[in-house]
Amino acid sequence: MHYAKAFGAVAAVGTVGYLLLKVLLIAAAPLFGMMLGFVATALKIGFFVALAFFVYWMFRRRREEVVA
Repeated sequence: MHYAKAFGAVAAVGTVGYLLLKVLLIAAAPLFGMMLGFVATALKIGFFVALAFFVYWMFRRRREEVVA
């Protein structure tokens, strides 16, 4: 009989924890998506900056070869 009381308490804590986790996920999903969007934007900007630097570096190198 004592075990049934302990099992009921564990089941109640598990149910409440599961419900809180669901509520947390519902609240955090938009924040996670927004964070992922910011990371993607930063990667795109970094890619275009790296591409521009590479093109500048290639033209500078060609210009130095023509002068030399």
